[in-house]
Amino acid sequence: MEKKWHIIKNLKVAESGEISAEATFNPDSPWFDGHFPGFPILPGIAELGIVSDSIRKAGEAEGKNIAISQIRKVRFRQFIRPDDSVRVVSSSDEKHPMRYKFKLMVNGQLACNGVMETVEADDTVCGGQQC
Repeated sequence: MEKKWHIIKNLKVAESGEISAEATFNPDSPWFDGHFPGFPILPGIAELGIVSDSIRKAGEAEGKNIAISQIRKVRFRQFIRPDDSVRVVSSSDEKHPMRYKFKLMVNGQLACNGVMETVEADDTVCGGQQC
């Protein structure tokens, strides 16, 4: 069985379209091995993976297969450590419902924020693979 590097729980989609969830990490995750010895932090790409996974899981609940098409305006503001619990909040843009502003919060403090654009995935977007 494949070991998961994070767990997304308490995923909720509000009527407004806001997606919220909590993410926790396995402290033994390989993500923390080289980033940095003696002071492990979650790499930025893993933080973006958490956002992507929460948006995709919310889409799956609605029967949609969503793929990420663009990530922009990302700001990393605080370290995320192995034992931290992270709150993920994403909200879609009224004019562009497939565009999500997101933020990751640790202990009530902003750790990361940005914009993630998505598309409904099909074989063309995913190259015949599952997105």
